[in-house]
Amino acid sequence: MKGRAEIIFEMEDPERVLAALGPEAEDPVQRSEIALEPCDGGLLLRIQGEDLVSFRAALNTWIRLIDIALKMVKV
Repeated sequence: MKGRAEIIFEMEDPERVLAALGPEAEDPVQRSEIALEPCDGGLLLRIQGEDLVSFRAALNTWIRLIDIALKMVKV
């Protein structure tokens, strides 16, 4: 079973977070595909996993990475 999600993180400056996380998103991930792009008022995260285990792992990882990047932008 495959997993797929699109999440919009509302933020004032998505380009700064995208610049910080862009290189990480471009790294090839074995069983998941990740896409980050700015959207109206935020950052869109798209994740697609080949199976639920890889999907859940990628989702948890990227939510944490975005949370950390948002906290660092505020510092």
